[in-house]
Amino acid sequence: MKNKNGNIIFISGAIIKAEGLSSSINDLCFIGPNKLLGEIVKIEDKIITIQVYESTKMLKINDTVTTTGESITAELGPGLLGSIYDGLQRPLTSMDNFLKNGTTYDKLDKNKKWDVKVTKKGTVKKGELIATIKETKTITHKIFAKNDGIINIKEGKYTIKETIGTLTTKNKKENITLITKWPVKEKIPYKKYIAPDKLLVTGQRVLDTMYPLALGGAGAMPGGFGTGKTILGHQLAKWSSVDIVIFVGVGERGNEMADILLEFPQLEDLKTKEKLLTRSVLIANTSNMPVAARITSIHFGALVGEYYRNMGYNVLLIADSTSRWAEALRELSGMQEEMPGEEGYPVYLASQTGIFYERAGVVETESGLTGSLSIIGAVSPPGGDFTEPVTDATKRVVDCFWTLNANLAYHRHYPAVDWNESYSNYDIKGLESIKNYRIKMMQTLQKEKELERIARIVGYDALPKKDKFMLLVAKLFRETFLQQNAFHEIDKYCNPEKQKEMIQTFSTLLDTGLEKIEKNPHFEFNKDLIENIARMKFEDKNNLEYLRNEIINA
Repeated sequence: MKNKNGNIIFISGAIIKAEGLSSSINDLCFIGPNKLLGEIVKIEDKIITIQVYESTKMLKINDTVTTTGESITAELGPGLLGSIYDGLQRPLTSMDNFLKNGTTYDKLDKNKKWDVKVTKKGTVKKGELIATIKETKTITHKIFAKNDGIINIKEGKYTIKETIGTLTTKNKKENITLITKWPVKEKIPYKKYIAPDKLLVTGQRVLDTMYPLALGGAGAMPGGFGTGKTILGHQLAKWSSVDIVIFVGVGERGNEMADILLEFPQLEDLKTKEKLLTRSVLIANTSNMPVAARITSIHFGALVGEYYRNMGYNVLLIADSTSRWAEALRELSGMQEEMPGEEGYPVYLASQTGIFYERAGVVETESGLTGSLSIIGAVSPPGGDFTEPVTDATKRVVDCFWTLNANLAYHRHYPAVDWNESYSNYDIKGLESIKNYRIKMMQTLQKEKELERIARIVGYDALPKKDKFMLLVAKLFRETFLQQNAFHEIDKYCNPEKQKEMIQTFSTLLDTGLEKIEKNPHFEFNKDLIENIARMKFEDKNNLEYLRNEIINA
C-alpha cells in the first residue's frame, strides 16, 4: 500500500526534500500546516524532491507532506473568458490585496448559472457536439461527447458543478457537467495537425507584409528595455485576426503588471465595440511571486488556448516575457544542484523552450472542427544581447522572428522592428503576388546601408543621381510603410489590401524613377507627388492606382 504522508528533511528556497512517502513524478502535494501547493520533480531512492508554488518561509524540518496521487490540474469551462488569474489559476479579482499561503479559491464561478442548449441526444460518437452555451456575445462555448455512447441531456440553466445529463457507455454510466479538469502540463489531444499557411493579420505593415506570421504559427519578438514589446503586444491583442486572446505576464515587475491589469480591461475591442477582456484571459505572475508558479503560468496559458482551439476558434497567446520564465528555470535548477549550462541556465532550456512553442498549430479536432493556437513570445535579452541562451534557444524553434531595435525605438519609430535582423520562414497563401515587391524593397533597404557608408566617406553630393534616388525611396519606405502611428485613427491599423497597394506603389516609384533617370540624368519627381506618397498611409483608401498613374506619367 502506498504511503501518502511523509516528512520534510531539507528546505532550500522553493525546493524541499521529503522522505517516507510513495508517489510519482508530477504528483501534486500539500506541504506543512498551511497545505502549501507543491509538485514532485525528482525521485531519488527514498528521497523525493518537490518544487513549492508558494513561499516556504514558515516551513520547518519534519513538517508533514501529503501527496494526492494526481497531477496539478486546471479547471476548464464557461467563465474562463474575462477572467484574470495568477499562474496557479487563482482568480485575482476575488482575492484580498495580498496572497495568503495555502489559501484556496474557486477557479471558476461555481454559482453562476449558464443557459445550456442541447444539440444532440441519443447515440453519439466521441468528439461529437452535444451542447452549447453562450459564454459571451461573440463566443459560443461547446461541449463534446468524451466517449461513444448514448447521451441524455436536458436543456436549462445549470452551474458548472451541476449534472446536465448522462452518457451511457458499454461499461458504465457517466454524469456530464460543464467543467473539465486537465493536467496543466499535458497537451489536449486532436485528430490531425495541419500546416499553417494562412496569414495572422495584425494590421501592422512591417509584420504582415515584410515578416508575416501564419495563423497557428509560433513567433518571437526579442527586444531590450524600452523597445515597445508591451505596446506592440497590446496592438496585437486588439487587431489580430483571432477570436480569443490570452495574455500571460511572466515574471514582470509588479508595477508594470499592475499597469497592464488596469489598462487591458479598458481596451476596446474594435471588432465588437465591447471591452477586449470579454474575449480574453489574463494570467499575471509577477517577479515577486514564487518562481515555480512562474513556470506553470506559461503552460496554463497554452492549455487554455488549446481548450478553445478544440472548439474551432483561432486563439492568440502572447507571453511576456519568456526570458523571466527561463530565469525561473535557472533558479530552480540551481536549487536542485543540477549541472548548469551556458550562463547558468539548465541544460534542458532548449528542450523546454521547444515544448512550449510546439503547442502552437492549426489542428483538426476529433469533432471535425478546425482551430488554431498562435503563440508569440516576448524575449528580454539582458543588455539587448541577442546571442544570449534564451534568444538563441527561441530562434531554433520559431519560424518568425521580430527583432525590436532600441535605436529605432529611441527615434520614435513604431513598431521598432529591425528589418535587418528580423525574418519569417512561413509560406503564406495569398501573399505570392507581393513576394517580388517585398524582395525588391528589402534589397533597397540593404542598398541604403551601403550607400550611407559611402556617403559618409565621399559626401552625399558626390553620389550618382541613381544612388541619391535610392536613398530617397528607402527613406520614404521606412517612414511611410514600415513606420505606423498607433494613435492615428487610420494609420493605427492597415488592412492587407491597402498594404499590398502601398508596397506596389513603392515598387512602381523605384522602377519608374530609375528608368527615367537612366534616360535623363537630371530627372526629378515633383515635391507634391513625393508628399502625396508620404501621406498615402493616412488616407482612407484601399485603391492607390491613381498614385501609380501619377508616378508613371510624371
